[in-house]
Amino acid sequence: MSDEEQSCEQVEDDPTNSRLSLLDLPVEVFLYICSFLDASTMVHALSLVCKQFNEVLRDDSMWKERINHMCLHTDYPILPPAEDDKLFWKLSCVALEKQISLWRKEESMEGSMERLSLNNIHFSTIDGLHLMHNGNICISGARNRSLVCWKLPNEENEKENVTHINFAHDGWIWDITSIDNTVYSCSWDKTVKAWTLTDTGLVHFKTYDMSIDCAVLSVASCPELALFATGSFCKTVSVYDTRSGATPIVMYKPHRGPVIRLIMNSQFIVSASEDKTVYIWDHRTRKFINDFTITESFPMCICMQRDIIYVGDSTAKLYVLDPNENFNAVKTYPTEHKKAITGIHVAPGCLITSSTDKTVRITTPTDPPQHLATLESNYGGIASSDYLNDVLAVSGTGGIEIWRPRSRSHTSYQRENECDLDRGFVGSNCNKYDPV
Repeated sequence: MSDEEQSCEQVEDDPTNSRLSLLDLPVEVFLYICSFLDASTMVHALSLVCKQFNEVLRDDSMWKERINHMCLHTDYPILPPAEDDKLFWKLSCVALEKQISLWRKEESMEGSMERLSLNNIHFSTIDGLHLMHNGNICISGARNRSLVCWKLPNEENEKENVTHINFAHDGWIWDITSIDNTVYSCSWDKTVKAWTLTDTGLVHFKTYDMSIDCAVLSVASCPELALFATGSFCKTVSVYDTRSGATPIVMYKPHRGPVIRLIMNSQFIVSASEDKTVYIWDHRTRKFINDFTITESFPMCICMQRDIIYVGDSTAKLYVLDPNENFNAVKTYPTEHKKAITGIHVAPGCLITSSTDKTVRITTPTDPPQHLATLESNYGGIASSDYLNDVLAVSGTGGIEIWRPRSRSHTSYQRENECDLDRGFVGSNCNKYDPV
């Protein structure tokens, strides 16, 4: 054995010669290394390596500092988070980084989203728009009374699969929602129709008796309770149980004008009307909670999360209602839209507004909102929009545009996003409520 080989062997056998590892680094150095990693890797991978890493990455102050660095000169969140939500700050950081990465360059050719155009089926304004199955299916209804099911392109099919019903209603189709694989469409023909989503498209199976002699302008659902609610031109709100008959289980008349927008969750129904009011109703106790009046305009759209309600109006202003403050308006923001806001969607990491000025604005859910991207519609003023699983759909006259992540196949992206949902994040939009 040579002197060099013998020396190496002695070093390896020496118990005092221990190699350094990440566990031996000072916390400050470890966190400096972490600053070069994305938040998702830190939360879903690095924090699971060992107890020491988990303990260091559990500190909320680190995640707050990281969020402050991303959203300069703003406060996050807009309203205080729930005190018992121990994962709030780290998952918020993951969501913000993800949305900033997706949208920040969307105004250039380097964007992370692919853009699809769906047309040549509807030849009128598309007021009903609804995403299903993690954003892989889009249901649309138009003023030409047609109802269309679009199965978006995937790894197996490069082109969308389209099935449509030419005369689904006898009047304009105005709003759409769903519970599981059942789609509910409402119309100016004074009806709500239920359709089963099958492999070959939509199949009609029930028409609901509205018990009113006027147009149905809005419909919203609560899948957890198998309930849906409708708002009418006759100022009434009707609640239906899908497990019972075709007549409403309760009706009330909160407004002095047509009910143009409606959302609901397992506790509340929130309705917006042309009488300039937003009305909050507890459908468990069947009692009025509060109302909010917009003096200089009227509400056009609403969006509800567990801890916040957004209202968009006809003058492009955004209002924040706080459920912890008896649903009073606690904040108001001007937007850069030039005309009425027709859709609001709030998801972990982003706030999306659409408008009749032909644009969609992507901002951070901060105080005040911070601009990320502005998207232009090719189909005129935006009549309706929906957002699900990082897929955005907007409709105008004669066509629909879809934005969805293109950095990887949509199937694999969907699986990754479902992992985030399992850890406590679910998005919400104007037509449905998804609890966090």
